[in-house]
Amino acid sequence: MKKIILLTCLILLAGCAKQPVIANLNIRLGDVPAGIYSGGFSALIVGQDTRNSQEVVVYMTDQPVTSLANISAPLQLISEKLAEGLLGQGLLLDRSSPVRLKFSINELLVWVTRPKVLYRADAKTSITLTVENRGAVFSKDFKREANQESATRPKLPDLEAMLNTQLSDIVRHILMDEEIRKLIGRK
Repeated sequence: MKKIILLTCLILLAGCAKQPVIANLNIRLGDVPAGIYSGGFSALIVGQDTRNSQEVVVYMTDQPVTSLANISAPLQLISEKLAEGLLGQGLLLDRSSPVRLKFSINELLVWVTRPKVLYRADAKTSITLTVENRGAVFSKDFKREANQESATRPKLPDLEAMLNTQLSDIVRHILMDEEIRKLIGRK
């Protein structure tokens, strides 16, 4: 009898151990051209997260639904990578700068469903960037979507990779955008 109870407890604990509890997004910049901003240009980076929920991964197929937040706030992650990229391009970060880069996370989520036989993972990322420089304002929306189907329940690293690809692509596009560069470099 004790062996049956012990075996049952081990099976239950093993099942619980396989459930992920938190996501770990990681933006990769790749090569960022240096020397874009020479001559002491500076800016302040400000971000906000306008999403209703902090989850970045939702397994709708689980009962109850499993929702996972990220280890660090996506707002902090994006701010750090934007700063890293802009510093690499020669921009100085200064709180008193007349140039403000404001980004807003509108959507950042991958959700897993199983409408029929296959599992489906849908990922959406939407970020709005506004650059203000001495009265001139420029805004641009960056949106990415992706989906995957699989016969088995998608593993968390695969879902993280979907969002990492989208976030990395958006941050690289922000760093390479000519209109953004022109407004930052405007005197």
